[in-house]
Amino acid sequence: MAKKIKMGKPKMRLPRKIKKGEIIEVRVKIRYPSFTGLKIVDEEKQIFARDKEAVFLRKMDVIYDGQTITEYQMTSATSPDPLIRFKMRADKEAPLKIVFTNIRDESAEVTKNIKF
Repeated sequence: MAKKIKMGKPKMRLPRKIKKGEIIEVRVKIRYPSFTGLKIVDEEKQIFARDKEAVFLRKMDVIYDGQTITEYQMTSATSPDPLIRFKMRADKEAPLKIVFTNIRDESAEVTKNIKF
């Protein structure tokens, strides 16, 4: 059985003051490793073989007021413990939820309320 890898609780940061209709920057960080599970078996020919199970975040969903506004597809090229920033328009007071899902379909989420 594969070793259990724990997903950290994501942390989200919003601007302190938000005005209605303003474009804001959202920052979200999660502690999670990222590796392909491959190793080099022949350095001259650059041949790789599966050594371990790959571990990485597969997607990040951004949900605002109960609706998915964007979905980020991720790969093993995503850095470990990523800090992700994106911009969005804050047009209503509502909860903003970020959900990370790994390749094992395990998920971790964080929610903050956008207030004016």
